[in-house]
Amino acid sequence: MSAIAPTTLLDDLHPARFLKVSDLLERWKVQQITVTISRLTNEETIPNPKDIDPDTHKPRVIIQPVLYFNTKTGAEFPRGYLLSAKEDINALKTATGAHTVADLKDKKITLHVGEWKHKAVLRVDAQPVKE
Repeated sequence: MSAIAPTTLLDDLHPARFLKVSDLLERWKVQQITVTISRLTNEETIPNPKDIDPDTHKPRVIIQPVLYFNTKTGAEFPRGYLLSAKEDINALKTATGAHTVADLKDKKITLHVGEWKHKAVLRVDAQPVKE
């Protein structure tokens, strides 16, 4: 049995695969954060565990884009931002001027806490980052 560090965030007791609102609000104590994009990948996700595939009898898996970014030290943050909303793709294009996935590398964007159906969600800010 090992002790849990007293400064451990409760959300870290069950780590998430993707970036969450609590990362901004509790980990970094901000409403928004400007990040540098390191890469964009397609990853398998299970958006709704109750959506059962009739062939496999398991939750339906879909492929969704995940955006990874660098930390202040230059290392890639281990959890990506799931681009599940078309609104985020449009904001990404507007904020960066990118037309292809390759155009996104090393571009800066701002992620912020927004609202959807009265719940806090992460969103990509459509405004370009002023350097």
